[in-house]
Amino acid sequence: MTDEKHLAGLTEAQKRLTKAYATTVMGEVRTIADVKPTELQHFVELEIAEREIAALVSE
Repeated sequence: MTDEKHLAGLTEAQKRLTKAYATTVMGEVRTIADVKPTELQHFVELEIAEREIAALVSE
């Protein structure tokens, strides 16, 4: 997935953190409420949605 429009406005570090949090949330290691800073919670939800859509499209 190279299209990162849903992460526009974030720094490179914030993008990496968002992707890492999305991975742990999807793996049920963390919840969205565990995401700190809380400003990234919305972006983590968007990242998860993008991944789920990409998985459906590739089926």
